[in-house]
Amino acid sequence: MAGLGYACLLFALAVCVYGIGASLYGVRRNRPEFCASGRRSVYALAVILTVAMAVLEIAFLGNDFAFNTVADTSSRTTPTFYRAAAVWSSQEGSLLLWAWLLSLWSSLALFLTRRRMRDVAAYATSILLGFGGFFVSLMIFYANPFATTRPAPAEGVGLDPLLRFPTMMIHPPMLYSGYTLCTIPFAFGMGALISRRVDADWLKVIRRFAFAAWLF
Repeated sequence: MAGLGYACLLFALAVCVYGIGASLYGVRRNRPEFCASGRRSVYALAVILTVAMAVLEIAFLGNDFAFNTVADTSSRTTPTFYRAAAVWSSQEGSLLLWAWLLSLWSSLALFLTRRRMRDVAAYATSILLGFGGFFVSLMIFYANPFATTRPAPAEGVGLDPLLRFPTMMIHPPMLYSGYTLCTIPFAFGMGALISRRVDADWLKVIRRFAFAAWLF
């Protein structure tokens, strides 16, 4: 399972690099098929990171202490509710949660704008994939959530007592949703500047994402 999770990270980074190149090439050379391919790269990134997130969640719920992050933040005596939330109690898990939510919100934004402002959206796609690639790179080279130890310890350290509170299940996802949603207005704003779209159309399109960011 750890191998699958790490493979997802490598594949995700490759998808980010490809999507950035395809989006920039498409908008610069007026090749809409490449812009569409770049947008689909964001969808693919969301699917890949969903699989990676599922692998880590299964490891926590199954008490797989071969995963270093599971051994460091969970235990057999930790209630199931908190084991499920312990995924994002570590730096490694938090980075994966951040990248995953970023990919989901980016996919939603690009799906809703797939027939509008294609020049702006192409630049926004490359920027969003740049953010995604940055966080995936952190996990690959610095804080790998799928790092393992063999033989696996018989028991884990357990969740920090300060984090054993019901809102642990919703607080980090809500907070990270707010942060990652802020990248949507930024990416489209930068896309409008680069493509010299000084009208207010892009503001109307992404305003709902700015509201959602503040709500979360």
